[in-house]
Amino acid sequence: MSYLIAKLNQYGGIEISGRDLPSDASMFANQLNQSQAYWQQNGCKVIWLTIFNNDAHLLPEVYKAGFTNHHCANDHITLTKRLEVGALIPNYASHTIGVGGLVINDKNQLLTIRERDHIISHPHNWKFPGGMLDPKEHIAQGAVREVFEETGISTTFESVLGFRHYHKGQFNTSNIYVVCRLTPLSHDIVMQTSEIADARWMDINEYLNDEKIGAYNKAILNSALTEKGFNSVQLATLSGNPDEVEIFIG
Repeated sequence: MSYLIAKLNQYGGIEISGRDLPSDASMFANQLNQSQAYWQQNGCKVIWLTIFNNDAHLLPEVYKAGFTNHHCANDHITLTKRLEVGALIPNYASHTIGVGGLVINDKNQLLTIRERDHIISHPHNWKFPGGMLDPKEHIAQGAVREVFEETGISTTFESVLGFRHYHKGQFNTSNIYVVCRLTPLSHDIVMQTSEIADARWMDINEYLNDEKIGAYNKAILNSALTEKGFNSVQLATLSGNPDEVEIFIG
């Protein structure tokens, strides 16, 4: 018998090497069926199979064998199949992470924007500049980057002030939106006109007294005026690689 190249993971699952699949669909289907039977007899719980774009022609055979989609990236799709009833298959990423920068200058003014997409639906939505984190980007780095991209204001990270957890995010995910206190290093606004309709330094009291501005942003701003927030600490001595770990300590 001929089995697919695979390894047993720590949870009793089988991970098939997507780099070593036979290119012939019929040969692949035979090896997959033989392998499944062997793994099931030996008590394996779940099969994890990654198909790279070059092997996309094998996908019909995978679906015929009872696999279901788990997640995908630009160059591959990963599928799973339970060999044991009720075996745990963890969900893929269920959340997206957004960041906002709360920036106050030495004139007691708040940096605030209106997004171009909100002009019609939410014309008075003066909010903190921000956006989504890039892959492998830390929260502190993302907040500084987003503020600069949208407003041209250079800043340094000071602390995390709070976050919002929202269950109607992009692509049916939940969203965690983290607001960071940033200190401005420049003053002149250069708007990102493709996304931003307006950007300005607004007096803090004007912002807080505006009845049309959302309660969440006001609550975060009030907190920033009285609390220092949580500082970012890189655990280089514990992780061995500070780029992999970012924590916040009050």
